[in-house]
Amino acid sequence: MSDPFAPLGGKPASTLANDPAGRGIVVPVPSSAPSAPSHPLGKPSATWRYADASGALLGYVHRFDQDGDKQFRPQTLWADHARSTLEWRFESWPSPRPLYGLDRLAAKSGAPVVVTEGEKACDAAARLLPAGFVAVTSPNGSRSAKKADWAPLAGRHVIIWPDADAAGLEYAESVASILAPIAASVRIVSPPESCTEGWDAANAEAEGWTTARVAALIDNARVGHASKPEQTAEAGERKRRESRSDALMAALEGLALWHDADHVAYATIEIAGHAENWALKSQAFRRWLANLSRLKTGQVISSSTLEDVIRTLEAIAINECPRHTACLRVGRHGANCYLDLCDDTWRAVEITAHGWKVVERPPVKFIRTPAMRALPEPEPGEGIEIFRDLVNVKDDDSFKLVVAFMVAALRDRGPYPVLVVNGEQGTGKSVFSRMVRGLIDPSAAPIRAAPKDDRDLIVSAMNSKVLAFDNLSSVPNWLSDALCRIATGGGFATRMLHTDRDEVICEVQSPVILNGIPSLTDRADLADRALNVHLRVIPESKRRPEDALWEDYHKRQPLILGALLDAISAGLRNVASVKLDRLPRMADFMKWVTAAESGLGWESGEFVAAYTRNRVEVADGAFEADAVAVAIRDFMRAGTEQVWTGTATELLGRLANHATDTIRKSRAWPATASGLGNRLDRAAPLLRAKGFTIDRRKSDARLISIIAPNDDVAPI
Repeated sequence: MSDPFAPLGGKPASTLANDPAGRGIVVPVPSSAPSAPSHPLGKPSATWRYADASGALLGYVHRFDQDGDKQFRPQTLWADHARSTLEWRFESWPSPRPLYGLDRLAAKSGAPVVVTEGEKACDAAARLLPAGFVAVTSPNGSRSAKKADWAPLAGRHVIIWPDADAAGLEYAESVASILAPIAASVRIVSPPESCTEGWDAANAEAEGWTTARVAALIDNARVGHASKPEQTAEAGERKRRESRSDALMAALEGLALWHDADHVAYATIEIAGHAENWALKSQAFRRWLANLSRLKTGQVISSSTLEDVIRTLEAIAINECPRHTACLRVGRHGANCYLDLCDDTWRAVEITAHGWKVVERPPVKFIRTPAMRALPEPEPGEGIEIFRDLVNVKDDDSFKLVVAFMVAALRDRGPYPVLVVNGEQGTGKSVFSRMVRGLIDPSAAPIRAAPKDDRDLIVSAMNSKVLAFDNLSSVPNWLSDALCRIATGGGFATRMLHTDRDEVICEVQSPVILNGIPSLTDRADLADRALNVHLRVIPESKRRPEDALWEDYHKRQPLILGALLDAISAGLRNVASVKLDRLPRMADFMKWVTAAESGLGWESGEFVAAYTRNRVEVADGAFEADAVAVAIRDFMRAGTEQVWTGTATELLGRLANHATDTIRKSRAWPATASGLGNRLDRAAPLLRAKGFTIDRRKSDARLISIIAPNDDVAPI
């Protein structure tokens, strides 16, 4: 057997470092090496082969994409000297680490070099660059530039193409400082101003950039402002950081800072003649701050200095500056409501009791999230009926409920209803949901799949005014309870990441849209908050191409929004004078829409009548879906007495005779007496709506009394 540690091809297999266990990395990889094993994360979405100047293998870097998260795992060959064996390990090379693209670099001696951040961007740059250039990168991300071996770039003209974010700019400056004493020249590419966060060469390729356009970008690269490699003590570096942060803080003098009730810090920034509000920890504020540093000091500060500045601003904002309400899409100032149009100039619609108008600088502090999209500038002159033929709801009652939902959603406070859209396959439930949301809170992702847990749901609620979930086959109990709390307003608590005791409290209140084929309001508490509308099947003769439908919708959208704003204005004008005959759970919602009726051209009482009929329909559906409620009804109907009294154990035995084997074996049926007690609490509102009375009291035993309405007792 040959010695795996013997010289290979006249050159020894290089062991770069030994760990305490007597292992050392082996480069280049010998032909006798075992096959590289797979990783527990599964099949990688991409793999990059690292080679030396001669093309010999040095190792791999794998990328894994799981649940929207990307992970990188280097894979290198190691020697166990004690056992004289070779093994692949998912570890990086010891410092100094090889560059990616050494074989390309050797093949183009003297060619100018473009350094990118990451292997994917490097390969994209290699395809986009003119023929006279070569692309390389360092392994292990933006924070590991100092661990790479940059010696092969000595004497070369180097252009650094960083990612368009704070980490990318820090990487560029770090590489520039390393290469300044050894390279012929160092320049740094400035990403286009219109690019998105994190934009790189791979994005340029995906956007269809040509070689000529890339060449122009390279030609305009600025000279790196990096200094010689750090040779000072830690105190010297700290002093430079303090000097840069002091210079930037001086440039920020007069910045309008504030905080909200949750002690989140914000800044109001004047940009191009308008004001924008951004959280200090947001990516948008970081980009603005990095650009301000470039303009004021001639260089982009490092991420550590950026963090120092942001922490200082945060302390000032929370301890020394005023508190305001951070408003997402809608807000209130005094008696007036405001709707954020989410356009580039941060305009909003001011809605008063006397009408509405678009204003340049609203008095409320609107904030935005990356997913938010612009509403059209509203136009007056049409009634809400202009929306009627765009939606295929089954009747006029359903249309009124859809409009009522939108009028409620455009208000700054709830409680909000849950709009539940049902229909057969092909009735346009998803398109309908997109249209409704597009008139209230347009989003990059207008409808989404159901969340996996409370945390996902709360993240969505904190980043959108409206929640819209598409194509649900059912609503699990936990989701039903959570949606009820969100619609009427509630707090959610979760443990802060990486801590044992710190708790994060999130208070949210949002309108909700659900759509699906089956009934989604089987639970009584969700049914109580729901507006259930059904869509008609669209005959083939009346179907429209989707692009034509959307074109028609976008033409009418400003007019529909104007009609809704007329309703909001009427609501502000009339709400104080509205008196309801009864106060159901969603009384505030009923009162608000009733106040807005005149602005919609409806007769007084039309909405309440439509809403009442819908509540009866929804309640009937929820009743029939509750196995315990149905069994109690059938049990009392089968008896000869109007009142039954007994224990939970006795009642469970009696009810078993009025449920099929399938129901008794299902999860919907209580298995124990205590389980029946819990189910009675949920079934009680449904039974009450049918005239039943449930009374629970404790004497010598815990007794349950059921009183049936007169018409539900069998004749003697």
